[in-house]
Amino acid sequence: MTFHHLQGRGPGKYLAAVALGLGYLIAAAASILLSRVGDGVATVWLASAFAFAILARRQYPAGWIDYAAIALATLVSNLLFGSSPAMGALFVVVNVGHAALSLWLVARFAGGLPVKTAPPARMFSLILFLTAVVADAITGLAFAGAAHTLYGWPIVSTAWTFLSSNALGYALLLPFSVYVTRSEISALLKPRSLFRFALMTSICAGLAYVALSQSRYPFALAMLPLMVIAPRLAHLELALVCAFTGAVCVAAAMGGFMPGIDGGVEMLSDGFQVSVAIIVSTPFLVGLYIKHIKEDHARLADAETRWNFALASAGQGVWDADMRRNTVHYSTTWKKMLGYEDHELGNDPDLWLELAHPDDVARMAAADHDHMEGRTLEYKLEFRMRHKSGRWIWVSDHGKAIEREPDGRVARAIGSMTDITERKEAEERLIVSAALLADEKERLRVMLQSIGDAVIGTDADNNITFMNPVAEKLTGVTSLASLGKPLGFVYRVVDEETGRRLDEPHLAGSRLDRAEHNSRAVLVRGDGTRFSIRQVVSPILSEQNEFSGSVIVFQDFTDARTLQRQLAHAATHDALTGLANRPSFIRTVEDFLAKTRQDGSRYQLMFIDLDHFKPVNDTSGHAAGDALLRQVASTIKAALAPTDIVARFGGDEFAVVLMSPSLADGEKAALAVLGAVSALEFIWEGQTHRVSSSIGLTSIAADAGEANEIIARADAACYAAKAAGRNCAFMALPGSASGVATPMTRVATGT
Repeated sequence: MTFHHLQGRGPGKYLAAVALGLGYLIAAAASILLSRVGDGVATVWLASAFAFAILARRQYPAGWIDYAAIALATLVSNLLFGSSPAMGALFVVVNVGHAALSLWLVARFAGGLPVKTAPPARMFSLILFLTAVVADAITGLAFAGAAHTLYGWPIVSTAWTFLSSNALGYALLLPFSVYVTRSEISALLKPRSLFRFALMTSICAGLAYVALSQSRYPFALAMLPLMVIAPRLAHLELALVCAFTGAVCVAAAMGGFMPGIDGGVEMLSDGFQVSVAIIVSTPFLVGLYIKHIKEDHARLADAETRWNFALASAGQGVWDADMRRNTVHYSTTWKKMLGYEDHELGNDPDLWLELAHPDDVARMAAADHDHMEGRTLEYKLEFRMRHKSGRWIWVSDHGKAIEREPDGRVARAIGSMTDITERKEAEERLIVSAALLADEKERLRVMLQSIGDAVIGTDADNNITFMNPVAEKLTGVTSLASLGKPLGFVYRVVDEETGRRLDEPHLAGSRLDRAEHNSRAVLVRGDGTRFSIRQVVSPILSEQNEFSGSVIVFQDFTDARTLQRQLAHAATHDALTGLANRPSFIRTVEDFLAKTRQDGSRYQLMFIDLDHFKPVNDTSGHAAGDALLRQVASTIKAALAPTDIVARFGGDEFAVVLMSPSLADGEKAALAVLGAVSALEFIWEGQTHRVSSSIGLTSIAADAGEANEIIARADAACYAAKAAGRNCAFMALPGSASGVATPMTRVATGT
């Protein structure tokens, strides 16, 4: 067991406390030697920042042993450098209290310091403020009050010296302590990165020295090069460059190289530390914010790409109107809907009106004006637009103002447009049919009796007035028993996906003014049976354009819906074995790989190739081979856990995602498959065939590469098993670099 695993329990916590105490003692001794003023406060204090970073980054909370280590290190460091026992005891109380207060403030107001990930810029700014300002101010005032009572020290200057010394220590050490990781250290130690780091450090430190020794505005000029390079360096590089530059500033002032300030630690008692802390911390924070802004922009661009793809796949054209610039961005799908290429139409805000049907322009402008004035919550309208070919198409335009100026004027609006030509044509046909029904009811009644679709008619109160024989058959209720009854008595329909009732609320309550289509409707009969239907509900309007009822036309859509589900299943499953097919399995591996990168979980991939399968095909024919593959598929699934995902990868190759991250479980699974396949007796036309399997294993983890690399690694391990004599399993060891032969190890052998 490593030291990391021992942390927080048993001897581990004591070893960690000893390491904390030694580190604190070294940091305290360095601070006292560099900048102590008499028997008082060291004017550059590094130990508090060191202790906070160590305790905050642990995976378990600080305990009494940690605070005892800090207390002992404080006392020893002060006594070693001449402090009185009483002063040493006061520093013990103050430093232990400062550490506890810093940890509590960060846990209470920042949610604690992330252990496995670097904190974002906003969180780090808050942590720096809570520790280097709030905790320092509270502890500094408490120390100054005690020092004033015991020794007569001035409260204000003592508290200011305490706060500024701790603030400088936090500014120098905290960025490095929080953002140091193995990966960043490895990246920094590369020759090219190391040269860049040395060059940047030399330039910034040199310019800071020149600014402090020669300029009338030393602090601004010292900060300038750091601000320039901040967005270009990694977190650790920037933290080290800033810390080194701050150290050079302190050394230059202490050495007497800064005009107007005497050398030595006395110069640090006049707030010089706060200036250096600002020089160091401001560029680092700026760099953090710029990097996070860039990352946010990249994530936003990626999300926008996926969103645009989804909209394009759904046939949704998007428009984005910027009233400040008086431009409208039309998406590629929006333009293609009208038959144009992306470069053929500009960003003219009046383009949609120019392409609109003249008879619809007034209605469009009125709806747009009402929404712009805030009289409607959203803009939603159906109208006609001229296609590039010259024909007119119907579109549904749905938009909303998302930004307004202080005076209420719209600053930005966004919306989508959908081609509904086919739907409108169908609606228009139904509307014509409804109008004819009002004039020729008797003749149409005879016709409706003979058509193949089910038809139900209702009056304005949603009571049934007509049912044809097909409707009687589908609902299970006769026309005689249903006439005059509420629609829900016979026709109870729900949406297949949402479960929302589709029969009454939107018919009698809101008085339809146009036809409604639904291909997800499910009819629930009185005996409890359910089956899928496709329905069109249309209003019946009188000559005075008043609502006088509805016509419901529906069809039994069960077979078509079943076929849709079967086609969806066939697209993702192997027809021979019923297992997941190769494209589906690859998508599954990609999904699990994305999950490992998100939450750190791990899985395993098993690649299985049958041994001696070809002789079965050659001697008994492909029908025998197919039957054997089906038996092998069932055998493999039975040998594995129910949660494991099995797929036929092609030919006599199978692939499995093992849900367990344990390598031992992977070996057991491989051994189970080897044994099960070897034990399989396949008899075809009196002839017994036996096959075995060769298996390759590898891990699915965040650092394992892309999905194709993981599959290739498992395939290579399977080939290694083949080469080793078959009927065995090899594992591709993790950590192999690109272009290097993957290390293999035998993990199981069949009987």
